[in-house]
Amino acid sequence: MIKSILIFVITITFSKVVYASKDVLEDANLYTVKFRTSVDKPYREDKNAGLRKGSGFLVNKDRGLILTNAHVTGRSKSKVRVAFKNYGFLPVKQVYVDPRIDIAIVQINPKLIPIEAKEGKLKCDGKVPSGTSVAAFGHPKDLSFSASRGIVSKYRFFGGKDVIQTDTAINKGNSGGPLIDMNTGLVIGVNKSSYTKSSGLSFAVPSMNICIILNLFKEGKNPSPIKLPIRFAEDREAEDYLKVGSFYHKGKNIEIGSSLIAVNDIKIKTPSELDFILRGKTGEAKLTFKNDTSTKNYNITIKPEAKILDRKYLYLSGAIISRDPRTMYDEKEKPFLIHSVIDGTEAELAGLWQHCWIKSVNGIEPKSLREIKQISEGKKSLGIMTRCYAGRKDIMTEDFFVKLNVKNKEIYNN
Repeated sequence: MIKSILIFVITITFSKVVYASKDVLEDANLYTVKFRTSVDKPYREDKNAGLRKGSGFLVNKDRGLILTNAHVTGRSKSKVRVAFKNYGFLPVKQVYVDPRIDIAIVQINPKLIPIEAKEGKLKCDGKVPSGTSVAAFGHPKDLSFSASRGIVSKYRFFGGKDVIQTDTAINKGNSGGPLIDMNTGLVIGVNKSSYTKSSGLSFAVPSMNICIILNLFKEGKNPSPIKLPIRFAEDREAEDYLKVGSFYHKGKNIEIGSSLIAVNDIKIKTPSELDFILRGKTGEAKLTFKNDTSTKNYNITIKPEAKILDRKYLYLSGAIISRDPRTMYDEKEKPFLIHSVIDGTEAELAGLWQHCWIKSVNGIEPKSLREIKQISEGKKSLGIMTRCYAGRKDIMTEDFFVKLNVKNKEIYNN
């Protein structure tokens, strides 16, 4: 008798889990979308021009806000379209792309959203336990609106960012789609990538960080990371990521080798925690450092970085020229980078290489994109000196000089 009751209870419980899982995935069909993005003038972060595909999901039906990865929309000005299940592709607008974590927000005309579409609900109040059953939903390998199952392995700091590690299969086409808690139906992350040449190692952007970005955007504030005069050194073996590599304060580089332990008296474990505690704030922040002998506090002035969709570039005979984002910590030198060179243009024929820096144009070290354009006014050709990473083993960089025929030159906002 007891055995029969036990079997009955287990059967009922299992049935509830199965039906709950089915309902969760059915809902995912109604908020997940397909992405198609065309990038024709790529910044360095996008590497190459061309078409890219991915996933995303609706998070605000009234305003038409859709989440995805930055590498799906591109960090450059791009043509982006999305499609709900059983519907064709529709144009959307890039409204926010994060320079620090792989997240982007696009906006669709709310009138174009299907009536049956739902909102994906984000988990904003912390982490789920390791071992939680999850599903990555999206369009892997062009297999539309499908799911793969797994568990949360761990929340960890990896590649300079906080991520969710999962054994759920995340393949090309899953990027930007929801990672769903199968117990609650809440989205706990945005599928990001799998680890190269591995099995059972995939990553997602945690929803608790995404919620901060999304809420700031809804409030009309700049969700971009705070610009900080600090860089960290990683001790991967000890999983210590907060040792100071450089900290410029009042003209001096101080506290090298110390550990940053708190911001505004809130204890932190990773640079990402520092980042998201400060998002949306201005004024002053209190940083607390500790070394073997003492603990010290410093008040620093903070402000958000400029939105990367607002940056400008110069299109010069097929070369995309803009500031080098990798010098964000160096206030003294901000060289101009050749972000990309379009195939078949005068820039390619001249021998300009992408990811090289411009040292001079006609012997002048330019101070702005507008100055480069002014130097080229009325000129049929330009003498451009560049500095590139060396292909030789005995030096780090080498300089090159090219003659560039001037065909077109325009400064664009992006």
